[in-house]
Amino acid sequence: GSEARTKSANTLDEGGGPNHFVHSMENSHQNLDMRLQMQVMKAQMSGFATPGMSVNTFWSILELVKPIKMTQVPTLDTFYILRESAHDKEVIGGFAQEARFGDSEEVDAAKEVAASKGLTSQPTKFPTQIFWVALRALHVLFVPVLKEELCFAVAAGYFQGKDMAKMEAALGEHFVHEAILDSSAFVGDLGAFLNLTMAFCLGAAFPDKVADIAAGKVQGSVLSDEVSPQWAVLPSCLLEDVIEVIEYVINTHPKGQPQSELFMHLDANLLLLLVTFILGNGNHVKNPNLRGKAATILKGLAAQSSYRHLLENSAVLAHDIVPGCIRVFTAVEKTKQSYYDIRMQLKYQLRIPIMELFEQMLPLEAHKKSLKAFATEHADEFHKFLNQMMNDATTQLEEGMDTLIKIRKIVKEHGEAALQRPAAGEVAQDEQTGDGNDMYRQSREDPKAHCKQYMQMGHRTISTLWIISREAPSVITSKLNVLQQLLHNCLNACLDRLVGPRCLELKMQKGQANDFEEYSFKPKELLQMIAEMYVFVGKADKEKVQKMITEDGRSYSSKTFMKAASILKREQMISAALLKDFEVFVQELNALAASQEAALANVTIPDEFLDPIMSEIMADPVLLPTSKNIMDRKVIERHIMSNDDDPFNRLPLSVKDLVPQDDLKAKIVEFCAKHGIVLGGED
Repeated sequence: GSEARTKSANTLDEGGGPNHFVHSMENSHQNLDMRLQMQVMKAQMSGFATPGMSVNTFWSILELVKPIKMTQVPTLDTFYILRESAHDKEVIGGFAQEARFGDSEEVDAAKEVAASKGLTSQPTKFPTQIFWVALRALHVLFVPVLKEELCFAVAAGYFQGKDMAKMEAALGEHFVHEAILDSSAFVGDLGAFLNLTMAFCLGAAFPDKVADIAAGKVQGSVLSDEVSPQWAVLPSCLLEDVIEVIEYVINTHPKGQPQSELFMHLDANLLLLLVTFILGNGNHVKNPNLRGKAATILKGLAAQSSYRHLLENSAVLAHDIVPGCIRVFTAVEKTKQSYYDIRMQLKYQLRIPIMELFEQMLPLEAHKKSLKAFATEHADEFHKFLNQMMNDATTQLEEGMDTLIKIRKIVKEHGEAALQRPAAGEVAQDEQTGDGNDMYRQSREDPKAHCKQYMQMGHRTISTLWIISREAPSVITSKLNVLQQLLHNCLNACLDRLVGPRCLELKMQKGQANDFEEYSFKPKELLQMIAEMYVFVGKADKEKVQKMITEDGRSYSSKTFMKAASILKREQMISAALLKDFEVFVQELNALAASQEAALANVTIPDEFLDPIMSEIMADPVLLPTSKNIMDRKVIERHIMSNDDDPFNRLPLSVKDLVPQDDLKAKIVEFCAKHGIVLGGED
């Protein structure tokens, strides 16, 4: 019966997490005591362990594991889960049905390796058996209790000041759980076991390094395209459970207090290596939500001095952290939307700690070097990362500013009361969930919070782009499609919204209180960062950057850039040196735009020189082999970053398939030189 609780059966939150638990407490006629009594009755009928029994049983098993030392990790059998004897099957239990790290073909291949070497027929030692029992107990007994206990902690905070009876009931359950979960003896045993588990998992991936991993002497990298066969057979819940425990400790620990006692028992180097492994090995750890959680944990650890020292000085971590962050940033692109706020994409929330970690690491020389190396050696991955970050920045700021304008309009016309969510009977049918609830209830309940959150996220994303532009501008300017995305869709669009004609939409009306702070809207800081980014990338390749800006027929305006320079000077929002650089940049940019406009006004450009989608002169024409169309390289590569297909027939297409058209390119260069037209350059 207890196995079913790992799949959210017989749990108080029904698998929906703390938000669902709080919502059900708020809207149910049953109080918490009644729900707990019903759970006990179900436990008696279905045969699953109650929370108290689960934790105490798990603790007893930890005591049996306690004699196993880190030096014994290489002797723990990773292939034990494949054994077929009746006793071994009883020990393994439901683990045999859990999803594995490898797919079915990889698992079958690992079984063949184990069988060919006789690894599953040798006598099993007791340390291996009791260790696997503890792994199973962690998953079946302990983690479901932690998830429920987190619900109690969140509910106690939510109902404080709203409903004292519900707050006291949830807080009482929280304290009951804390009596064991915070006891030094239990925490010490748990920390020792988690150290064994982390070393065991990393050792399964890299068996040739397992002794060094256990001894804390790892060299090289924990990011790899290939791992050992035994990694494939391990249940994927092993890492999920470790992260679940650490995430619980971080989330329930009072802010401003010394670090949790658990971190005194955890091996800091081992934990950082495991988290880095999860971040950067998407081929081997395929759950994007797990990798997003790992980034959140890593960001929290970086705030602690002992962990930050390792992040700054460990050669392995300096080599792997930035690539790991980049890979998990792109991996969460396809995460689901939030059930409680369907307009909020979870990928944005998962990316916030990644970007914060990025900002902490990039100023360090070793991590900056790692960024530049990754951008060179894994160009496609890196450019996809930048493309997604720039899309996020534009979308988040647009959503935040549009919502602010809507809120002001609603309040002006109908008053504050109009911002409240509609009653259940007033919600349109296509905006209801299966059980009749309002699927937009969270964002409708507090549109002000929705606006503020998007403003904060947009500011954070722009700040991370600013860091990359300052520390490594060449990684942006070296790729035309990435540079075009930054300038056209991000910087130019944001600058136009902040100081262009549409800026009047955001201006406070006469007599209206300044609400920018209420919504975390910081237009001065945004304008400062945007202007400085123009300077940073302009210093890396001025000619290419300025030409690219002038090609933006949608957002570029000489008046907008001149106005931006005037505001920066008037408000003293930027250092004197950077202001001078920006003013010179704007003067040269507008002069180039004027000369280009004059040159193009007196010439007819042959159609074969124009990109068929953008209608701009092609700087680097390439043939799309399946549709036989010719496009500018920067345009089609930018399309491929998002779609991986030919835009004319939707057949698969990659960058390496593009065929350079050297003869046509030579004609275009000759034509432009003859008529004084400046081309945008090449990668």
